[in-house]
Amino acid sequence: MMDHLRYLQSSPWLEGYSGALSLTFDDGRESQLKKAIPMLDGYGFKATFFICPKGDNWREVLSPWVEVFKAGHEVGNHTVSHICSRALSMTRTERCLENMTLAGIEADILEASRRIRAAIPEQETFTFCYPCYNNFVGHGLTRQSYVPIVAKHFPAGRGIGEFPFGNYPATCDLHYLWSWPMEGRSGIEMVGLAERTAAENQWGIMTFHGIDDGGNLSVSEAAFRELCLFLSRNQKRIWVAPMVTVALRIAGWRKSAGIDD
Repeated sequence: MMDHLRYLQSSPWLEGYSGALSLTFDDGRESQLKKAIPMLDGYGFKATFFICPKGDNWREVLSPWVEVFKAGHEVGNHTVSHICSRALSMTRTERCLENMTLAGIEADILEASRRIRAAIPEQETFTFCYPCYNNFVGHGLTRQSYVPIVAKHFPAGRGIGEFPFGNYPATCDLHYLWSWPMEGRSGIEMVGLAERTAAENQWGIMTFHGIDDGGNLSVSEAAFRELCLFLSRNQKRIWVAPMVTVALRIAGWRKSAGIDD
């Protein structure tokens, strides 16, 4: 009971903040470099960019993200191969999570980390993002979660959860964090979720892909700017920080509060 009361009476956030928000971006799209990052930098916000360093030219793929890291953003692991469930495809012939093993997905994840560290050796710690939000290999009786693998190698991993709930710092699974997909959402919808984060003393994580790039996983530049403007006006109340920064702070707070995972 004492531990329970102690963490209810404390907070992982810095004084004055009532919640945290991490803006995360998947797949390393060109519109992130050209539209999202200049806007974020203009408002003074830092975000997390999850990259798949695939192909023989992986150094070239990572090259622009080295500068993104130097600007204060996090460059995270999205695997090399971006393998998802076959349920997203009409066929059963392609490589998918259902025909992978835990050893196979771990090898893919570790190779992505090796490449990121080779390109950005100054970045000591970074987080993980589950491709397509899927966290398993196998199917039916052979289905197994690979969350324990992520927990072994990363301070946190981002998945998807029960919309519209954020992450309560004392109870969330840091290695399968809940997030909100933002594609197609209006500025006012995104602002509402950010406000909910503060009202509930939660850690909200927003997932973006394209910014006005014509893709089906895109948000408009105007909507994204509306969110940034709101966060700028509320920057003394809502802590905007990369996933790795918030995850490490929560982990430290849990330890000091005697909260066992």
